Amino acid sequence: MSAQLHRRLSQSFVEEILEAFNDHRISEEKACELLGLQRARLYELRERWLQCLIGEKPFPLYGRRESGFHRLPGEEERWLHEELAFIQRRAVVYRGRFNFAVLAEEAEKAFGHPFQRATLRAFALRHGYYHARPEEKQKVFVRFETPGPGFLFQHDCSEHRWVPALDRSQHLILTKDDYSRLFVEAQLFEKQGSFEHLSVIRAAVERYGRPEAYYVDQHKIFRFVEHHGVHVRYHVGLDKAEVQFKRALRSIDIGLIYTAEASPESKGKVEKSFDYLQRRIPYLCERHNVRDLVEARKIVADVVGFYNEERVHLETEEVPRKRWDEAFKAGKGKFRPLDPSQNLDLVFSLHYERTVKYERTVKKDGTFSFQGKEYKLRHLAGTRVTIGLIPGRKLLVIRDGQRAAEFPL
Repeated sequence: MSAQLHRRLSQSFVEEILEAFNDHRISEEKACELLGLQRARLYELRERWLQCLIGEKPFPLYGRRESGFHRLPGEEERWLHEELAFIQRRAVVYRGRFNFAVLAEEAEKAFGHPFQRATLRAFALRHGYYHARPEEKQKVFVRFETPGPGFLFQHDCSEHRWVPALDRSQHLILTKDDYSRLFVEAQLFEKQGSFEHLSVIRAAVERYGRPEAYYVDQHKIFRFVEHHGVHVRYHVGLDKAEVQFKRALRSIDIGLIYTAEASPESKGKVEKSFDYLQRRIPYLCERHNVRDLVEARKIVADVVGFYNEERVHLETEEVPRKRWDEAFKAGKGKFRPLDPSQNLDLVFSLHYERTVKYERTVKKDGTFSFQGKEYKLRHLAGTRVTIGLIPGRKLLVIRDGQRAAEFPL
């Protein structure tokens, strides 16, 4: 039974009993009963606990003997001690929450060769940093393969406390290629809105070209839904009113596919990706004392880069970038180039149209108002125009699908 002490009882519980016994607050008989140990084992355990206490060393419940087999080089051991000690003692949000997959990736970045999670886990056990040994569950995958890169982009946003030092949630918008599992775009924002999603789409299509379709859930940013007011129910039929996301994609001939209603898990690949990122980005932000979005975005870029370029995907058993590149070599790429004559500022600005209150009529004196300010546009006096807004940068005046004027903000 004594060899299984770390399985039966928590570290803090064992140390409390040993301290109480050592201070004569409980009897030898009671300590043996609480810990489930024989008398000789109790005194052996207390002696080891006292030595660790005096030497200011971790007290390991899991008494694995030190072995030269699979011993890590000194520099790597020192790095591991520092990382594990941070998680055990100095972390705030992630104190005691060991993720050996993340540690293995960080070790690979630091020393330039792969590390096995099991090796780091055994090291943590051997040195008393880690005590729980839960059984790992095999992952279950639903297999559906699209024909090549650019056939389908999965797109979603996760609200999470990505930067633990900040007392609020942030939003990570992610676009993932369904075939290769490559993260084609990942951006961290203070808030989620239509323009933030448009910015991520624009970055992706400017870099890679136009995919065949985007796959999104039923969020109101992607699709109009029924709205329940306090006294009355307002019903806007699905797809009867445009939203910014749909309009922008349609204007550059990209399809839009919605998940089944009340079934966001249909986008399993991107949902699993958020789980992967949530296990890494917040911990690394705390580990490196990140306190603002500028520094946090560097962490996001680093984690995304490692995932794309180094990590072997569990389902495809390939590195996403390698799978992407080999697909293009085999002629499987599905991207289409952007039309060079298309004004992307018009496409990816916020359009206020189709609802009368958002359309603007140029008055007879050649002025129009928008968000409390008046603008002069004499050559379009008396005509109806559409406003295209790029927040913080400029205001576009659109007539018949073309830019008619532009005002800096």
